[in-house]
Amino acid sequence: MDAGVPPLLDGWVLATRGDPALPVRVCAEHLALLGARWGPAEGGAGEADALSLRPERGPAAGPPIACALPWIPGGDDGGEVRVQALSGLMAVHGRDGGVPRRLGLEAASVAAGIVAAQGVLAAVYAAGRGRPVRRVHASVLHAALLLLSHHVVLATTPDRLAPGPPADGPGPPFPTADGHRVEIEALGFGPWIGFWRRLGVEREGLEAAWSSFVHRYLAASCTLPAALHRAMARHSLAELRQAGDACGVAVCRVRAYPELIAELGGANGIRPPWRIQPSPGGTRAVPPRPAPPAGAPLEGIRVVEVTSRLQGPLAGLLLRMLGAEVVKVEPPGGDFGRHSPPLAGPLGAAYLAYNRGKRVVEIDYKQPEGRARLAELAAGADVFLHNWRGGRARELGLDSADLAPRSPGLVYAHASGWGPGADEPCAVAGDFLVQAHAACGDGLNPADEPPFPARLTLLDPLGGLLACEGVLAGLCLRARTGRGCRVDTSLWGGAMALQGHVLRAMVFDQERGRRTGRPVWGPLDRPLRAADGWMTVEADDAGARTRLAAACGLPPDADDAALLDRLGTRTAAEWAPVLRAAGVPATPVAPSLADVAADPRTAGMLERIEDACWTASAPWRLEE
Repeated sequence: MDAGVPPLLDGWVLATRGDPALPVRVCAEHLALLGARWGPAEGGAGEADALSLRPERGPAAGPPIACALPWIPGGDDGGEVRVQALSGLMAVHGRDGGVPRRLGLEAASVAAGIVAAQGVLAAVYAAGRGRPVRRVHASVLHAALLLLSHHVVLATTPDRLAPGPPADGPGPPFPTADGHRVEIEALGFGPWIGFWRRLGVEREGLEAAWSSFVHRYLAASCTLPAALHRAMARHSLAELRQAGDACGVAVCRVRAYPELIAELGGANGIRPPWRIQPSPGGTRAVPPRPAPPAGAPLEGIRVVEVTSRLQGPLAGLLLRMLGAEVVKVEPPGGDFGRHSPPLAGPLGAAYLAYNRGKRVVEIDYKQPEGRARLAELAAGADVFLHNWRGGRARELGLDSADLAPRSPGLVYAHASGWGPGADEPCAVAGDFLVQAHAACGDGLNPADEPPFPARLTLLDPLGGLLACEGVLAGLCLRARTGRGCRVDTSLWGGAMALQGHVLRAMVFDQERGRRTGRPVWGPLDRPLRAADGWMTVEADDAGARTRLAAACGLPPDADDAALLDRLGTRTAAEWAPVLRAAGVPATPVAPSLADVAADPRTAGMLERIEDACWTASAPWRLEE
């Protein structure tokens, strides 16, 4: 048991069937990190259940909590590649190039494992309140849609953002004079202008470039003037960092897996995705709280949330979906996204994707009276959640040590960028900066392509999932001990959760003299062009390839070019049943998120907002 994770599930037995797929394995690993004893499957769970968790002793001993985690609900065959194609992940990931792209890292599988663990922890908490939950239902497809929440909103709102004209160069990362690639982040137009002017770039065109740069989080696409890349290429990494420090722009080098593994010190350096520290004191500060007669697992729990952007708001939204009352504290005038176009009704669509259903309170906590009001609000809550930069809470007098004496039962949650005690490469920690430092590009792209971070935001939503999971673990710990705790999660933890299984496999293979690393794909491992769009096929071995050739009416030794040519003669919808009947999994790639929203397989996974657009709904169904 890691020193940063108390064994709050000690006394619970976790069971999985056979060799679990990655989504189930992620869920099980997280529950085991929290103290559950992992053993083989026994009786008590249905054949469709991926895992079960049962108390083995104490007053809570009773029937197991089962968890069903299919790839796609309804018995549809699946897998990571199929889910990426159906969910729109490939479509969004490929926007920069105008063609769908496969993610080399199993983002949907990892997200689903965390979502399932959240559901199980909510069930554990509900059981402790006298309301047993017998089964948790989740799916990998639903988790993938959750990763794309704001993209789905923006794709289905009538008032869509109109993209500006493309520039003559790509977006980040940028080359340096000494052979590196760097991601940058600027939190305002002033620092952006100052940085490029310092590098000798003329002001003309920088405003349009700023618009493309700042909207890349929403658009999953970015083009910038080639002059910016040329300016960066004239300077060394050290010079660029110096310029960034002078102007308030973060500069982060794109790293590779070997360097990351060396820094971690091997597989043992991959820490749990949360750090949970019980509040000091040995006496019970919070009496056991029974659940109301009816309602969701967190009914009656109050969360005070002081967050912005995506990571923190998603965590608060998920807690609200589990029944908590969420009070979102915003500065005077409201969150910057509240009225940002495109609108869904009176509010910004992207804002509603993560903040719907919350009660908003405006407080100027930069002023003493505002800080006192926020401290009072937090002291009366069960959970205090924020994503301020490191050290900001201490400056405001709102750190866990400040609030614990007034509220010893408080679950204090900090959703940060780099994590507690991290050696931060730069003061700012955005999704793309952390992807660069965590070498995510090595896993996301095959070995024959540049190892660049994804333009798709991955670590912000994964960080939000981990923050919610950490809060649920904290509530379970409080129910067990009667005392609050501090929960730390981060975007860095999201990066390690996303690729921890890859890094461990690399270390394992290296110890045995085998070289592994980045994905190695052939032409058939990428989305393939059909007569009307794109599709995926999964022909990973010689037998599947022979069946593919036969279904295409070609000889068994047909080469890739012949197979690609033949697949381009019919539509993806025509090929899919033919290839599946031949034993070759094949899936049409969703061309857009609007098409995903109209797909009957996503029915029940999306909810309507303001009668204007769609976004991902609650990713679990809890069955009593």
